[in-house]
Amino acid sequence: MAENPYPYDTALIREELKHRHKRRVIRSCFPCRHRKVRCDGNVPCASCVARNHPDLCQVPMTTAEERRHEPQQVTVPLSRNVSEALVEEPVTSTLSPDPASMISRLERIEAQISSLKADLRAMSADASASLSSTATKNRLRHHDTHPGLHSRLPGRHVIEDATGATIFLGSQSDTPLTLGCREGTTSGDTMLHNALMDQFVPRAYPFTSLWGPEASVREVCETLPDESDIIRYWQAYQSTAYPFYPVLVDIDQLGGSIFAFLNKRASAQEGSGQIIGPEPSWLALLFAVLACGVQFTHDPVKERDLRSKVFICSSFHCLRMSNFFNHTDIDQIQAMALLGHCLRNNLDTNSAWILMGATIRLAQSIGLHETSPSLPVPEQLQQSRLWWTLIWQDTFLSFTYDRPPSCFTTSCPIPYKPTPGLSFQECIFKICQILLEHTQLKATSNRTRDDPSIPDSKSQLEAVWSTAAKSLTSKVHCTSLQDHLERLALGIHLNYAICRVSQGSLDSHTTGRPSTVAKDCRRRAIQVVECFLELHRFSAIVCRSWAFVHNAVSCAITLHKLDHIPVEGTVDTKPLARRLIAVLETEARESEWYDADTNVRYFGPYSRAIKALKEIYGDCIDIEADRSPG
Repeated sequence: MAENPYPYDTALIREELKHRHKRRVIRSCFPCRHRKVRCDGNVPCASCVARNHPDLCQVPMTTAEERRHEPQQVTVPLSRNVSEALVEEPVTSTLSPDPASMISRLERIEAQISSLKADLRAMSADASASLSSTATKNRLRHHDTHPGLHSRLPGRHVIEDATGATIFLGSQSDTPLTLGCREGTTSGDTMLHNALMDQFVPRAYPFTSLWGPEASVREVCETLPDESDIIRYWQAYQSTAYPFYPVLVDIDQLGGSIFAFLNKRASAQEGSGQIIGPEPSWLALLFAVLACGVQFTHDPVKERDLRSKVFICSSFHCLRMSNFFNHTDIDQIQAMALLGHCLRNNLDTNSAWILMGATIRLAQSIGLHETSPSLPVPEQLQQSRLWWTLIWQDTFLSFTYDRPPSCFTTSCPIPYKPTPGLSFQECIFKICQILLEHTQLKATSNRTRDDPSIPDSKSQLEAVWSTAAKSLTSKVHCTSLQDHLERLALGIHLNYAICRVSQGSLDSHTTGRPSTVAKDCRRRAIQVVECFLELHRFSAIVCRSWAFVHNAVSCAITLHKLDHIPVEGTVDTKPLARRLIAVLETEARESEWYDADTNVRYFGPYSRAIKALKEIYGDCIDIEADRSPG
């Protein structure tokens, strides 16, 4: 082992660094910090003067007095090596008052922390590869030893990278990597995993209250951005997010309500009065729309990330104020569905699945799952569409995790419009209905290797193409950009569903001869990736939706697994994978930002996607790239 070049035990210092944090200097006044707006540092600042409360403008007092009272000695638990057991030893440290010395020391600390992070990442990658290999061998051994048993193995528990939580995946879920999960660590790797989680995982609750329990509507409204930003976020939601998850029962009515609210707010600000009007339920919906809209703007990535999270917290606080568990209404249901959509796009998909379960229960509590003859027909259609939009998100998340959906059956029929050919929304509803029936048959059958529900479900899914509007099945009939986007979006969702359903029967075929099912599964996966790449070419912003990215990455990993299966008109999947990785790498770089402690933060679904693809394809892609000319 190399000799330690430092005049102290670096293992002890590493552990001490975990318990020391650089004190952040607050330079903004409290009103600006509370509203999360820029402060010029003056007292009073321009923002407080403009808002008629210069008397409230106060900056923090100097921390010199605090430093004089800080303890000069600390006792912390230390470890001499990350692979050894923890041993508690007292360490005495004297802080130097010399600024130059402190700066030099901080620079050394940052360098050591960076080195530690690199070491831990490398060790984690090696451990994960070993665990993955072992798990694969165990699964193969199970099949070889018990060929007569059904192919549906028990589910397993995995660790979610984003939160450090242990969650459950069904045996036929998507690959854990695509869901941002890792196989459970062995006892020998527990300490390494905990160290990684402590270093890299922000254990954040998505609905943290930014106010006290007695916060008023007026206080929550202070987190609303300027009027111009509200309009921009609303327009982004209308044009980019809503068409591909149309949860609002009446988007035109909500748009009118938003502009009426802005007019009242402007009048109140001019007259120094208070805004009177919006109910907490409606405000929850407004904040949820803004949280979704800001994700699809051209704003700097840091601003998109932070504002989206603030709006999510604001929306949920309004839901609390509205007592949404006991006084449920349509606005609350729409808000919660949008919050789930935002959480998915922020890679908090497990929380989104849990939230959708609660949302569906609340919807059932007010009867959305049944058609009410007492309501006018237009209102019946609105409520039916809302119900099926909830089923949409819950079905796809449950299908992805291979967990039971919140609702297997529904007496509410799909609200079809009397027009030739199904719309994009109606096609998705039909896909969900088929997947729910397929899941129910799986749950009640004996789960034999040749499950008859698989070909039936596959045939029903393929039949959706024949009932869809012409613009959704052929680019020849597309007359607008939106037509092309919806055609490609349907191609991603429908081919993904067919591919995943088909995978359930792959184990029932021998490896001596490629099966028709396997070839078709591979062909569907190729179509998903190609549709995603074309969708990204038409509109990169639309591809910020987690559903599109996830489906493409999942199918790309399926292609890697089925790479030995030939397809007529052979398509080499490695160039396709390289194209997908190149697109996602570019987007991932643009989604990075650094917080005040120089930690790298990621916004949107790209970081998880590129990580999964590189881990699966890494060696193959690198080898092919080296062999390519030039």
